[in-house]
Amino acid sequence: METVSAVIVAGGSGSRFGQKKQFITVGGIPILLKTVQCFAGNPVIDRIIVVVPVEDVASTTALLATISTPYCVVAGGPTRAASVLRGLREAENSGTVLIHDGVRPFVGPDLIHRVIAGLAGYDAVAPGLPVTDTLKEVVSNRVIRTVPRRNLFQIQTPQAFPTRAILAAHKQAADLPEPPTDDSMLIEAQGGRVRIVDGDPYNIKITLPEDMLFAEAIYALQDRNRI
Repeated sequence: METVSAVIVAGGSGSRFGQKKQFITVGGIPILLKTVQCFAGNPVIDRIIVVVPVEDVASTTALLATISTPYCVVAGGPTRAASVLRGLREAENSGTVLIHDGVRPFVGPDLIHRVIAGLAGYDAVAPGLPVTDTLKEVVSNRVIRTVPRRNLFQIQTPQAFPTRAILAAHKQAADLPEPPTDDSMLIEAQGGRVRIVDGDPYNIKITLPEDMLFAEAIYALQDRNRI
């Protein structure tokens, strides 16, 4: 039976946030641990690979000591793409791999199942939310044009791939002058079929300090629903 691995990328230095946000707590739980818990124990996930800065490998291994799903912690690289590649090398024996941002701690089991199921007949799957705000292209504070928002989506993770295909794509992209900001774009660039499935508005990415307000609110809401 084909196995499924999850690569959780948390190799950031926290330069925009002011500290390594993957280790800040939400509801008293480190964000990275909360993220890993979303995948741990899920029967469709066979192995979890967590990618963190090299100096945090030992402490992260200790942080995840209670996780029941088989896992390993590996050192990341200088960019997100380099960190993803290192994680993928650990997952290369899996048939399918999910790549997920370590600072998206509210991914639910329905979304995980949706991206895996959506991979049938496609080369990549990404969850997305339709863009609802008006979009304008701006240069030097001057509006150049209003971008039609029809058919535009805000893309999330986890994204699902055949492991062999995305590993090969990342190897080929390793020397690009501009590292990719999204993994599915590598498959897209090769002419592969990328499918969009419904995302989750609660599946936020914690990027800036003000995002913690939303994170605490989502955690409190989920906590009440568990009672």
